[in-house]
Amino acid sequence: MILDACLAVITVLVFANLLIVGIKSFVAIRTVMSIVAGLMAGAAAALVRDMSPRLTRALAFGLLTIGPVGSNYLANFIAGLTLPFYHTWQSQMWIMGFIATAMYVPIFLWLKDLSPELRLKIFQSEIAALEEAGRRRPTAAELPSSTRQAFVMLLRRFEPWLMVMPFTISLSLYIAIQAFGPLMFTESFHYSPADAARMNSYFWLGNMGALIVIGIVSDRLQSRRPISIVGAALLSLLLVWWIPTFGEVLSRRLMIVVATLLGCLLAVVFVPWAAQYSETLEDASPALQATGWAFYGLVARAWVAISAPLMLAIAARYGWAAWMKVSLAGIVLYALAMIFASRRSVPTLAPAEIGPG
Repeated sequence: MILDACLAVITVLVFANLLIVGIKSFVAIRTVMSIVAGLMAGAAAALVRDMSPRLTRALAFGLLTIGPVGSNYLANFIAGLTLPFYHTWQSQMWIMGFIATAMYVPIFLWLKDLSPELRLKIFQSEIAALEEAGRRRPTAAELPSSTRQAFVMLLRRFEPWLMVMPFTISLSLYIAIQAFGPLMFTESFHYSPADAARMNSYFWLGNMGALIVIGIVSDRLQSRRPISIVGAALLSLLLVWWIPTFGEVLSRRLMIVVATLLGCLLAVVFVPWAAQYSETLEDASPALQATGWAFYGLVARAWVAISAPLMLAIAARYGWAAWMKVSLAGIVLYALAMIFASRRSVPTLAPAEIGPG
């Protein structure tokens, strides 16, 4: 119900972007959109947890992330096709609004919560499986009685802070490409706006494909941490090579490979992290999923608010390569944090033990 209501409001607000005439109207409309997106962030992640046992959780979060990643890909791909004909950003808002309306219909009709009976059955079967594995059932005192108590329980633990803060900073690269990718390709590699949008779409296409593949691999190997650390290491190496090329003319084929690899490696970093974070929350308390993801959403949006103006200031003064160095530092910080995070593997439970999900 939360997702249905929020998506309806977001769809209306997409069309409201056509009313933007200056900074004040831009800030007002985009702020409301961000608030609505924040309202549904925890609900979406909690719904994924409801519908996925641990053995398929990485794939489930990969599929969930295809939503925002796919929308970024569509926005860049469609802009690359249509800007040469329509020439205005308003045309893109009309296109986005109509696509959002068409996509909302099947979501409204067919996306459902689990019934209370099925959710209870899943919970009972998972508790039974944990007890069989030698782990005790959570007591009533360990379950929060209010939203405030849930946040207190969460924030008193060190591991959510360790996992959320460095990971959020590592999103500096993702934020840069999401918000200013076409501008970066235009200013640093001298592409036209349409070509820059097309180049940016390769990043999202690579990210989208890798989300599914890495989810399957992580679930099959029952491993989270090592995969994410390897992804961060490879991404760091790619950035170390790519950053010195800013300002140079790279061949189109080479740039396509670089953009696609950046997207793929960010997926390798994110998907195992999302699964491990969900499992960490679940181990703390079965009732902390929505609260934990709301905490992550709060920190991530706060970092976007801080980093976006900082990014523009650094790029304007020192160039986009300077911000890529900041992004590289964030990814290295994240890799170090994951090295010190708790080792975690997915319990090897048979499907009958897991229950329906």
